[in-house]
Amino acid sequence: MKLKPLMIQGTMSNSGKTFVVAGLCRIFQKDGYRCAPFKSQNMALNSYITRDGWEIGRAQAMQAEAAMVEPMVEMNPIMLKPNSDMGSQVIVNGEVLGNFPAAEYYKMKEQLKPTIQKAFHTLEEQFDVIVLEGAGSPAEINLKENDIVNMGMAEMADADVLLVADIDRGGVFASVYGTIQLLEPEERKRIKGIIINKFRGDVEILKPGLEMIEQLTGIPVIGVIPYEKIDLDDEDSLSEQLMKRKMGKGIDVAVIRLPHISNFTDFRALEMEEQVSLRYVTKKEELGNPDVLILPGTKNTMYDLKWLRESGIEARICRIRDDCRIIGICGGYQMMGELLQDPDGIEHGGVMKGIGLLPVQTVFAEQKTRGQKRAVLKRNPSMMINGYEIHMGKTSAVNQQVEELLHLEDGTTDGFCTPDGKIWGSYFHGIFDNDLFRREFLAEISKEKGIEEAEELSFEQYKEEQYDRLEQLIRNSVDIERIYRLLQTRSDEEESPEKGCVHLYYGDGKGKTSAAVGLAVRAAGAGKKVLIYQFLKNNSSSERKCLDLLQGITCIRGPEMVTFTSRMTEEERREHFVENNRTLQEIFQTARQYDVLILDEAIYAIDLGQLSEEPLIDYIENRPNGQEVILTGRNPSKRLMECADYCSCIVKERHPFDRGLAGRRGIEY
Repeated sequence: MKLKPLMIQGTMSNSGKTFVVAGLCRIFQKDGYRCAPFKSQNMALNSYITRDGWEIGRAQAMQAEAAMVEPMVEMNPIMLKPNSDMGSQVIVNGEVLGNFPAAEYYKMKEQLKPTIQKAFHTLEEQFDVIVLEGAGSPAEINLKENDIVNMGMAEMADADVLLVADIDRGGVFASVYGTIQLLEPEERKRIKGIIINKFRGDVEILKPGLEMIEQLTGIPVIGVIPYEKIDLDDEDSLSEQLMKRKMGKGIDVAVIRLPHISNFTDFRALEMEEQVSLRYVTKKEELGNPDVLILPGTKNTMYDLKWLRESGIEARICRIRDDCRIIGICGGYQMMGELLQDPDGIEHGGVMKGIGLLPVQTVFAEQKTRGQKRAVLKRNPSMMINGYEIHMGKTSAVNQQVEELLHLEDGTTDGFCTPDGKIWGSYFHGIFDNDLFRREFLAEISKEKGIEEAEELSFEQYKEEQYDRLEQLIRNSVDIERIYRLLQTRSDEEESPEKGCVHLYYGDGKGKTSAAVGLAVRAAGAGKKVLIYQFLKNNSSSERKCLDLLQGITCIRGPEMVTFTSRMTEEERREHFVENNRTLQEIFQTARQYDVLILDEAIYAIDLGQLSEEPLIDYIENRPNGQEVILTGRNPSKRLMECADYCSCIVKERHPFDRGLAGRRGIEY
């Protein structure tokens, strides 16, 4: 049975949204539902590569794992990876779109809505229930315009919202009340419950506050989740994992906490091991004499290498290089070499000297390498290693004083190590997730230190145990039955609304597009969601400037038309025909989330042989219940007219063009 989508939002960053979404995904899976997580826009430096090679947020991959489904790019269609204080690398549908300043990206968000809606609709078709995650807080009033990740996304998905608040950080009631009060009335209506997270102590002492917040907001508190240490992948720099500073017993592993550290989840499997004490270092004084020193991944290798140098940590690393194992993963591996070159300004630009731990050099390239990989360890070909790569650049040896580390299935190699194997680097993320590799790595160090080897652990089994613990924690502390009542399938009346009508505006007179635009404004004014696409036009029509500003109306940008169809060559016409039909299919995917679909000049595009009629008629006959479809143009076919409920022929009786007056901007176009 299909359930309605549910969205988890928070009063602030790191309030527990990711945690709660993962727990609910596990609960729904255990209860027999096929469930998928979804986060429209994720800002994080921890990422994951799906089986088909797309990059998404690590948190969504973890949530998919909790739901026991394969991670998909649709679960996180937009990812922002900060690479400076003012900008980020923008990843759309798993591929790099480019690096953009924050202000420029902010202007792009409205254009990304169709991409988000298409991804969500794809998941909705394949799964029984979608659990959406917001970002930060829905009450960030400076970001509410064109919001695509909090209440804006809840509206697009028509999802009820549960608000999560972190009591461990203090001020929980103020944060809950303030968040709700800063929302618009329609947004507040979406919040159906409040969840208090990370509570320590006797819940009876908390009850008077819970009752008061319910009275003030009119929204029930549906759960108080006790503080419990459950080991899940974190997504950002606020992770408690990065706060570990103290050296413990056993094998001392020191990870350098770089300013732009990424994919620190690579070391979670090491932390799982009983004989390992793993800590994060930000100062040279904290480094000490670890058994293992790790240079992790980073989103800005050259900047972080400069920081490493200026902080004095680089010099300290060079002094202890003979006394410990040193490992570099991805950006950390690049730092370990003798030289870093960035001729195209991908990161920092120019040339920078490396730490000199390995005789290798790196040249940055614009093309990002990404994909899941399988390899064998050169020193032990019987040991299979699984991992994934996400990097921009190629690293090669500068002399024969190093050995290749991994041989990949495709015949290529990855990574290098010193002849004694104590210093090595690799682009393989997740290398320590491989049980046999991790055990042998730790066994060698344990033997040197005289430490008794710990019980062999399976990382996959360990993760499953964490998800099951999370499921029980949330099931025991949150009113799951109330959540199920929220998600029950809509009533027959809601599921079977009036079919909706098809409108045709056609003829040789002026006003077809004007009539369609007028209807769009009227529909949006009534709270309906309108999707518009214009065929045979070049995105410069004056009405677009206004439509793009109106709430409830989404205009999909088309290709730039360099000439009229009548002036195209046969080859150009064929290319245009293929492009139009491809676009039409994408529109159909997106349009299912809208109340009104307007395809301006679609009728004329069909008449000119620039669009196929059959897919359009098929969509009209199978469109979502209640959706209005408006088509404009000239010379509709008989079959198209038979599909229509409104046929409005606009006939020219007189037009200034006949006496030589050219089209005027703001009147004709």
